[in-house]
Amino acid sequence: MKYNILHITPDFNYACGRSYYVYLLSKYLSKKHNVFVITNGGDSLERLEEKKIEFLKIKSLKSKNPIIIARNIKEIRKFIIDNDISIVHTHHRLTEILALQAIKLIKKDKPASVFTSLSIVNRKYNIEYRSDKIIAVSNSVKKMLLNKFSVNKDKITLINNFTDTEEIHDLEIISPRFRQHGKFFLILAIGRFHNDKDFETLLKALNLLKKENIGLILVGEGNNDLNYRRYIASKDLNVEIIVPQKNLLRYFLVADICVLPSTRDPFPNFMLQSGLHRVPFIGADVDGIGELIKDSVNGLLFKAGSEQELAGKIMKFKNDKNFAEYCAENLHRDVVNYYTQEFIIPKIEQLYRSLVQR
Repeated sequence: MKYNILHITPDFNYACGRSYYVYLLSKYLSKKHNVFVITNGGDSLERLEEKKIEFLKIKSLKSKNPIIIARNIKEIRKFIIDNDISIVHTHHRLTEILALQAIKLIKKDKPASVFTSLSIVNRKYNIEYRSDKIIAVSNSVKKMLLNKFSVNKDKITLINNFTDTEEIHDLEIISPRFRQHGKFFLILAIGRFHNDKDFETLLKALNLLKKENIGLILVGEGNNDLNYRRYIASKDLNVEIIVPQKNLLRYFLVADICVLPSTRDPFPNFMLQSGLHRVPFIGADVDGIGELIKDSVNGLLFKAGSEQELAGKIMKFKNDKNFAEYCAENLHRDVVNYYTQEFIIPKIEQLYRSLVQR
């Protein structure tokens, strides 16, 4: 059955993991269904344009002004009715509230509601997670929903975050992986410059390893950008900061390892992409990272916030390339067997069917 599906999410940006998740859902669901997106804008809307996915920009989507909220609810309601939407799928707590209020104002043929919980959050508003079904992208998120927000377990479905096999380049398939970059061993790190990602710990680990000829490509943006740049300059570290962009393949192709030092992270796409591109991965032993990464099997784990332990893990991969490749191949196998669109999209569609056919 073909559905009319509306995704609602704010800040559609390259630096945003939520935006990438919505893009992948839209890309693959649009092969069988009619997919629409409402957002307030962002720098990665071209992704939707390329896939000919219709989207509506509501610039004030994140406003908390009661008058503007009422206007946004009215606009969302009209869009749902005009496009005969059967499923409204939201990905942010504020947009969930707006969507559910819009659905309440529809007198007949109300669409089903789905919310994907992509974050580990602290603040409780007591008006969130009220959709018909809640998707938890990891067991860590599911535990949060159950224990902290008391969401009914029957409403929660565990469907992991996922990545896209179409991003694998032909060169990665037909050619053996070869990493030689002159005198530098290159680390790749990607994510928002936010306290949760804790790239400060990675920079401190690099400072401990200054004599080891290690370089870092740090891709991202955010509030901590200036602090990172100051630390890099003060310690004279070999770090190149890259702004988020559409195609990051070139960086995965040259990276010796990927590192993600998060203090909390539900099920990061960067971890999945590292496995997809067969790059050895090191992550902090938190939340969804520890759910997928088994230390010394498909990657390395370290205690969050410990630059000393992270430095040791980096050197473990640097000094033993065979071991690093062993872990990379195992992670690649795990990702392509369980965490790509081929496995996740059918689960999403099954969830939709269970709601529409009630």
